[in-house]
Formats: sequence, C-alpha cells, structure tokens
Amino acid sequence: MFFLQSGVGDPNRTPGAQDPQNRVILISGDLLTIQHLRSLQTTRAEESTPWGRVQFMVVVMGLFHLKMACADAMWRIFIHNKAKEPGPNDLITHVGQIRPKETRKIETKPGFRRMHECIQHVGIVSRLEVWRLAAKDKFSGVATLEDFADLAPAWDVLQEMAAQIASRNPTPAKFSRMRARKVGERDQQLENMMLREAYFLLYEEISHGLNHGDIGRVESCFMPWALIFAGCGKHKYAAEMRRYLEDIHFVYPESLRRAIRMNILCNPTGKKGHFRPIDWVIEHNNLYIKRIYGGKFSNHTQERIMKESALIEVYKNIRIQFEQMFCLEHKTIRHSPPKMKNTFDKLGEYMQKESTHTEVIGRTAHNIIDAMAKGMHMAMTGHAPGGSGSSDSGELGDDAEEVDDDGSLDV
Repeated sequence: MFFLQSGVGDPNRTPGAQDPQNRVILISGDLLTIQHLRSLQTTRAEESTPWGRVQFMVVVMGLFHLKMACADAMWRIFIHNKAKEPGPNDLITHVGQIRPKETRKIETKPGFRRMHECIQHVGIVSRLEVWRLAAKDKFSGVATLEDFADLAPAWDVLQEMAAQIASRNPTPAKFSRMRARKVGERDQQLENMMLREAYFLLYEEISHGLNHGDIGRVESCFMPWALIFAGCGKHKYAAEMRRYLEDIHFVYPESLRRAIRMNILCNPTGKKGHFRPIDWVIEHNNLYIKRIYGGKFSNHTQERIMKESALIEVYKNIRIQFEQMFCLEHKTIRHSPPKMKNTFDKLGEYMQKESTHTEVIGRTAHNIIDAMAKGMHMAMTGHAPGGSGSSDSGELGDDAEEVDDDGSLDV
C-alpha cells in the first residue's frame, strides 16, 4: 500500500508505476517494523527481479523510538532496579521532592514523557548543585549560585571550572576500583550519584544532538548506549545500533551513507533546535489519522481512516485558521513551559541537606548496576559477569519488556 501510494512498483504488474531500478528507498520505523521488513527481504531473496527481491528497500532505525528506549533504560537502572527501601539520594527520592504525587506511577510504568522530564529536571538541579560546590571551593564568600553570578566570572574561568568538575568523575577503571574497596572506606551514595550523572549526561547529549540535527554527535553516542542497553537487558536495541554503525561505516557506499545521515532527521517547523526523527513524524501523522481525525464509533473504520489520511493537512489548516480568526494562536496546540524555579530550589535545598555531591565516608546504599561496564563485559566475553563481590546485584533479567511505542510525542 505504501509503494502504491508513492507510485513505485513493477511496471509490468502495475501500469504507470515507476521502477526504482538501481535506486534505494529509505524506510524508518521501530524495531518491530524493521524486523518485519527484513523478514520480508529474507523470504523473497530468491526472486528473479530486483523489485521481487525488495532489494531497493533500506531500513533505518527510528531515532524517536531509540530515545524512548534510552529513557526506559534509565528507568530500569535507577528506579525499577532499586532497593526495597529507597535511600536519601536515590533517584525516586529526588523525584519525590519535585513530583510527590506521581512517585507510585513513576515506580511502576511512567511512560516516555514523564520519565524524560524526570531525567531532565533532576539532572539540571544535580548539575547546578555540583557547580555551587565548585564555586564555593574556588571563591571565598560564595555560598550560592547567585553569589557566584554576582562575581561575573570570565568565560575562561568557567571553562577551567568545567574541566575540574568533569575530572572529578572517575574513569570506568577507577570507578571499578572505588567499588572494590571495603564498605567502611566507601561512600556508596556518592558512587551511585557519579554513575547517575554520567548516564544522565549521555541522555542529554543524545537529546541535544537529535534536537539540533547533529547526526555526528548522535552517532558518537551510539556505542555507549549500545553497551548500556546490553547491560540492562535491551539486547535488540544494542544489536540494531551495532548493525547501524557497521552499515554506515563499513558496508554502504559514501553516497548512501550521506543520504541516510541527511534524511534520518528533519525539521518540520524550520526552527532552531526543533529537529525531529522521521519516525516521530510518522507517529505524529498516525496520531492525527487514527485519533484526532479518524472518526468515532461506527465511523472509526480502517476504510474511513485510509480515505481521509490524505486530508490531514487540510483539517489542520482549517483549525489553525479558526484559531487565528478568534485570536487564539497556539493556545490550543502549544502551552508555555512550566515555571520550575521554586521546584528546582526545593530539590536543591534537599541535596544540600543530604550532602548529595559531598563525599561522606561510610555512607551505604544499594549498588546501582554499572550497565555500561556490564555491557562491555558481555561484548568481550559473551556472557554476563557472575558472582557478587563488588559487582551489582538485583539486576533486571534479559527477558524484560521492550519500551512501549505509545508514549507522548512531546520531546
């Protein structure tokens, strides 16, 4: 049906259709779609014509579903896989400071949008607290970030402080040695915080790359995320990311590599920082086709949905014209971002009280699994690390469910 609507096909079977010949058609989708399309290519590999073999079809992993998988991995590592009694510096405890009425929902099945906001908001406050401590150590008389801002530090000073802050987080090898020490010589809460900061920054980096169309930055995040996925049980995503990197760097010709990189993201609005993955656009269209303009009750049929799918833009333009006529521009489709200052201040005060980013020898906590280290071990040895010792306990099984694909489209 997709190729019929596009006017692509076998001219001998479909009069007027255009034969793709030696060209390719890029198709983006989630993992299930990719699996079905590759299965189709496998079953038709013995056909005599290129069209029969479907060899023109190049399947590309949808990055919107990848971002959903990243958020789900953070939930598995820091919330689902936790101690029965959360500690004072666990993620769910910090989330409870800013979303006290949603902790039960976040502990069970938060969904993409809610988890995405938790990662962003807790990560922002956590990094601000790290900067406050760095400024307090460097300048006398500075107790808050407002005091630091009053000094109007030069850009070179900020860069130097940023490098010092980054150097405080240990390398993977040093982190393993930290966890190998005796319990009385460790600060397990600070170790968990260091691990969380590293993973949250990876999430921020891939989000920034997606929003700004920086496909090079996005690809540079693939290997760390592939290891994290392997370590927390999301093996299908890990395998698909590895396959993408192999195809892009070693299999496809240069022209096809460029075509994929230039078309894996798009910018529907043309605004800075508003790039979206292709599968996001597909899900956005599905939202309008199936839910908003798909009819209700007896009118909600497959035939009606397919017939009206070509009129989505017409319906949207009519609605926008009515909004403009009544001076309601953007009021019904977009809301202003929430004011988070008081909420962030509350969480920041809690982190100061609990010395979240200050080393306190002897503090104990449930060890958060180092999913990246576990994924690296699995990649090198072919099996998960055994034993307990300093390794992480309570990890998720490999048969855990994949991320749902019905999350919010607001990214």
